[in-house]
Amino acid sequence: MKLFVWDGPDVLPDYTSGMVVALAENLEEAWLTIRQKNQWAEGNMPALPTETIDLSQRNLLSRAWVVHGGG
Repeated sequence: MKLFVWDGPDVLPDYTSGMVVALAENLEEAWLTIRQKNQWAEGNMPALPTETIDLSQRNLLSRAWVVHGGG
């Protein structure tokens, strides 16, 4: 499995930037899952994720993503 992360100013922007995280086998499956959860995602975020983490790797480093509320 892979963890796909989209974050930054071009991700689901309204007044502030958003963030999307999907757990899937591949990018196609990630997008399918995202579309099922959020009908506005497509066209409102980049096609490619900011980061892709292969969870089968043994030497993963700790990571954190933080999203502030905004409005």
